[in-house]
Amino acid sequence: MTSPTYRAVIFDQDGTLINTFVPALHAYSVAVGREITLAELEPVAHLGAARNLVSALLGHDASDAEDDIFHDALAEAVAQIDPYPGIRDLLMTLRAAGVGTAVATNSDSRSASIVLGAHGLDVLMDTVVTVDLVSGPKPNPESIQLAIERLGVPAAQVVFVGDSHADMVAARAAGTLAVAAGWGQQTPGIPLTAIDVVAQTPAQVAELVLGRA
Repeated sequence: MTSPTYRAVIFDQDGTLINTFVPALHAYSVAVGREITLAELEPVAHLGAARNLVSALLGHDASDAEDDIFHDALAEAVAQIDPYPGIRDLLMTLRAAGVGTAVATNSDSRSASIVLGAHGLDVLMDTVVTVDLVSGPKPNPESIQLAIERLGVPAAQVVFVGDSHADMVAARAAGTLAVAAGWGQQTPGIPLTAIDVVAQTPAQVAELVLGRA
């Protein structure tokens, strides 16, 4: 059997594994008590953990109850959608080939647990690194670097798959191959100069990693 070209794949979560755009916007709206628009959310997205965003939208520190409202609404909404087509098959293929799998996400640990756990993606990951474990969200590369450390493989043998410009910047800074998810939520907005490879489907990620392209 031919050895894989790469030894591990680290994934962004939101917009790469599953389209959480609508569920998250709904959950923020429920938590704040009014409809939140993308225009309102974008300026505070860099704050990382959901509680920080809820606080910014409310104009005061979110209480435990308000944080619970957000996560309860997120859980209900995420349960209604599926991962992107081919994601589960990709993860199972990688693991069967002995390739490490991880998530490095700008979501906080509670949100990531809800999103990944809703459809069993959590059990297909060797490790999950969330924004509350590092000093800041991507393009800060720390979440990817911590995932690499936990996987125990050299960065040059790791592929990072994401759907945003920040993902690509962080991936390159961490020394991994920066792969844009062609199916991803924000991928069309990524400058081509920031991307090493565009994978149009999850199956193409498997082909790249396993050396079958």
